[in-house]
Amino acid sequence: MEGGSGGAVDYSAVVRLSGDPAGLRGEVDEALAAEPRMVVFELSELTSFSSDDLVALRETAKPSEAVFACREGGVARQVLEEEGVPFSESASEALAFEDESPRPSGERFRTLTEMLLAARTVGEVLQLVVDATASLVPAAELVSITLRAPDGTFHTSAYTDPKAAELDVLQYKLGEGPCHDAALPDRPEFLEAADLRGDTQWPQWSPAAAEVGWRSVLATALVDDATTRFSGALNLYSRTPGGLTEADRDVVQLLASHATLAVAETDAVTRSELNQAQLRRALDSRDVIGQAKGIIMARRGLDAEEAFDLLRRTSQQLNVKLVHLAGTLASRHDELDGPGAQLGEPDPV
Repeated sequence: MEGGSGGAVDYSAVVRLSGDPAGLRGEVDEALAAEPRMVVFELSELTSFSSDDLVALRETAKPSEAVFACREGGVARQVLEEEGVPFSESASEALAFEDESPRPSGERFRTLTEMLLAARTVGEVLQLVVDATASLVPAAELVSITLRAPDGTFHTSAYTDPKAAELDVLQYKLGEGPCHDAALPDRPEFLEAADLRGDTQWPQWSPAAAEVGWRSVLATALVDDATTRFSGALNLYSRTPGGLTEADRDVVQLLASHATLAVAETDAVTRSELNQAQLRRALDSRDVIGQAKGIIMARRGLDAEEAFDLLRRTSQQLNVKLVHLAGTLASRHDELDGPGAQLGEPDPV
């Protein structure tokens, strides 16, 4: 094992593997005891390597981020290429690339926060979240958001590609899957699978998703129905086995937290504005009914209760809402002053 680089990487380890990977678990565990942020597996000297070995290395590396290096002619190189896994020619190249790789900055998150809080609807917030996730997590080829309504129904409210919605909807139909389960009450913080080909968590959904090329998935709870009217999940899909790393988890968790706060704020504002609009409509209705009552009282010499009763009965006879009838009388009373046009002569009109 070799100690790694500085810069964006707090501590990186290089694990050079040779021979048969099946007998190297102890060596790998020892190298990862210090929990480096990133571990580079140098695979050039291996005599055999399979896709199962690839998944096992990624699982063993957690919570560290696993990256791979293999020179031309190495037996592991073909597996990496077939699985679509990014790799470097050497460990030093992998470390240099990691130092230069852009990571989500505080400024980018501040900008995202401002955009989320400026959104006027929950739908706007959720679309911003999926777009930001796709931008900040390059391995996430599809991103979507699942919402679970108070009645227990699920729907996909935002996505980067319709294929994401198709993967989600299949979960709703089957009653299983990462985004379905992550949106349920008492769910774990994360639900994930490094390789759906061998996954047993979702016996119906996983093989169906793997059959159409999706290999790894990560889902985390998005909103809490204790603060809003629904719960949900942020879902990421990748065609690469183990493509969604521990570092991606951190970014996704931060995005989910931002989104939860923004959704709660937007939801509260929406409900407040709705309540205010309903109150304004109620006050407007009361005012126009009061005006109509005053006109009837002046014309017919009735008291307030009698005028309202006459207005109510006329509304029923004409099958017109009382407030609409009152509005017509208040705005057009001069036009209704002709003979027989007054309310209650000889019967309420």
